[in-house]
Order: sequence, then C-alpha cells, then structure tokens
Amino acid sequence: MDLASTEIDAGSDAATRRLMDAFAPSPGRRTATPVFEPQALTDFYLYWSALARSGGAPAAADFDPLALTQWLPDVTIMGLNSPDDIRFRLVGTRVAERMTHDPTGTNMLDLLAPVTRTQVCRDMHEIAARPCGYHARYMNVYGSGRVSHVQSLYLPLQPPPGQPPRLIAVHAPEEALEYQQPADRSVCATSIDAIVWIDTGSGTP
Repeated sequence: MDLASTEIDAGSDAATRRLMDAFAPSPGRRTATPVFEPQALTDFYLYWSALARSGGAPAAADFDPLALTQWLPDVTIMGLNSPDDIRFRLVGTRVAERMTHDPTGTNMLDLLAPVTRTQVCRDMHEIAARPCGYHARYMNVYGSGRVSHVQSLYLPLQPPPGQPPRLIAVHAPEEALEYQQPADRSVCATSIDAIVWIDTGSGTP
C-alpha cells in the first residue's frame, strides 16, 4: 500500500490516525539510554533532555537556538501539518548547502526516495504522537553528486496552542562514499540502514 491509497484528507486528525493504523512503525532497536557516536547528536539530546517536558516533550518556545550554536547549521525543525505534509519551518545552513538548495517552507516528504517515503512519514508521526526519540542512519544522494550516509536524531516539540505538532532534528553527515553525476535535486533516504527508537518517558513503538 502506498501513501496515496490510504485516501487521506489533509489536516485531519482522523486522517493521521488512519495512516498510523494502516502502517506499523519501522522495526528497530529500543533504548532509554541512547549512545551516539556523532558529538552533535549527543549534545543535542542532552540539551533537549534538560528542558522541561510538559506532556512528554519540551515546548517549542523553550528551545533556545543559541544554546546549540555550534550545531545549529545542522538543525531542522518541521511541522506535521497533515499525514502527507511535513513542512520545513527551519533549515540550518549546512543542511541547505548539502541539499544544494534551501528547502525551508517545502514538504520534507517530497525529498524522500519513493521506496522509503511512506514509512518515514509514518515514523515521523509516531515521534510526535507517542512522543519519543528516533535515531536513524540512512543514505542520501545529493544534487551535487555526493553519496553519503547521514545520522539524524529526531525529537518532538510541543507546538504553540492551535498549531500542528513539531519535530526538531540534528543531522551528522558521514564521509562521502562516492560522487555521481550532479542532478537537479537531492534524494534523501534512498535506503535506511539502522533505526533506534528512544524511550523519553512514554515508551517506544
């Protein structure tokens, strides 16, 4: 089943529930004590964990970008507007550089490989709904031709009242594996190699 076949109505809580009922979360390791090799992910998780977490996640308003100045260029913030619209609200400068354009304001799902798009969408909604953390290692093929693994840590944020759920993430690219011919656009998550679900107090899928 693909995302379109679920006949989801944009912006509907019921539609999000249908998506989550139709697809199971990705299998992966589960932990309440994550260990990250990239320092960016460790620092980011420690900062997020130190914030007050009403309802299981810190308020978006409490996130202070200046507290993570070194890693801010690799940070993205997304709004889960509907089951098929996860929109970039903020994109760090190094992320935009790697993508060969600034995707702020665009749908994150449009950048994903068709083979992983629906599953990633489902997992993003799990992070916000449970809430929990999500650490993934996956392959990107950039518009520049660079092919490399990336490690990303996604964590939930409580949005202001009346706004859709938010996710914040930090991304740590690995060394290039190869360089292909440049392309018109980058394609993310052409394969997903590992997933770790992080119990932040509300369990894991």
